[in-house]
Amino acid sequence: MNIKMRGLSGYHIMIVSKYFDTINDLINLELVCKKFGGNMEKFHSNPISLNSKTLGYFPNIETLHLWDVKDENFGNGFMINRRQNENSENEAVFEKFETSSLKIVTIPPSMKSFGKCCFHRCSNFSDFIIPSNVTSIGNSCFHRCNSLSSVTIPLSVTSIIDWCFYECISLSSITIPPSVSSIGYGCFYDCSSLNSVTIPSSVTSIDDGCFCRCRSLSSVTIPSSVKYIGDSCFCECGSLSSITIPPSVTSINGSCFCRCRSLSSVTIPSSVKYINDYCFFQCIGLSDVTIPSSVTSTGKYCFNGCNSLSSVNIPSSVTLIGDYCFFQCIGLSDYTWRLLKPAPLPHPPPGNKDYLNVRLCKIVSIYHVINK
Repeated sequence: MNIKMRGLSGYHIMIVSKYFDTINDLINLELVCKKFGGNMEKFHSNPISLNSKTLGYFPNIETLHLWDVKDENFGNGFMINRRQNENSENEAVFEKFETSSLKIVTIPPSMKSFGKCCFHRCSNFSDFIIPSNVTSIGNSCFHRCNSLSSVTIPLSVTSIIDWCFYECISLSSITIPPSVSSIGYGCFYDCSSLNSVTIPSSVTSIDDGCFCRCRSLSSVTIPSSVKYIGDSCFCECGSLSSITIPPSVTSINGSCFCRCRSLSSVTIPSSVKYINDYCFFQCIGLSDVTIPSSVTSTGKYCFNGCNSLSSVNIPSSVTLIGDYCFFQCIGLSDYTWRLLKPAPLPHPPPGNKDYLNVRLCKIVSIYHVINK
């Protein structure tokens, strides 16, 4: 017996004691022999539930494990509520957890959903694994988790709600699981370090402002399952160099690629009927664009300020070109213009006194197709 005891190091006994159930078990272990003294001081996370009386046994704790919804949170602003689901069963919900001290939180298996602003401004989180028992991530759940660089979303999650990762400025990549069907409003808004995103074929809609101001995002593949791309979806993605819009999309919504300054090419499928206001506004790197014959209108300011745009083909299907659509396209020299007659010019744009003599590249009016 004594020979075996000498073979157990302090590290080994610490591993064994991780599976103890009560504080008394841990205390009694340290009384066995001198070698096992100070065992609880080695823990950087609690192996059992803690309260104000037992917290002092773990002086070096850095990570708080919550093993039950009734566990003490020690003033970290953490709230766990129970609510009834549709089946009239109680389920635990993380409502709010705002702290700058903890780096890791372990979620108990009883947890089913994260509530609104659940981890708002938890500025020390560097990575987060959402457990497979969680099915819902609430509005603004990880808003301003400034150090969050990696997050794992399980297959149990079916939608990512509005503003979920808003202003997570350190988040560099994200893989959306194939269980997700929609990505909410402003979900990754201002994730300035996000350079890679994988959108699965299960996603059917990408809501307004979803990837707006993701300045490091250089490429993105939109699957053919996506039918809706919202307003300002990729607005101010300054590193985005190319984009292919899938044939399932029928409309490119307002400001969708506004100020994507590195965007040099864009593929518009024949399914698109409308290119809406400010869609490619100030895409200064866009050099040429082919508008398919399915398009019937281009919105106001649509290509305004596209300085590098040198070629554009406007098909006869287009019946309306919005105000200032190609205004300040100073490089436009090659264009196809079919049977278009200018309507009366509106009031001159600010700062342009020669508006009556503008070149085609500085159109400020609405044009209509004349049928033969």
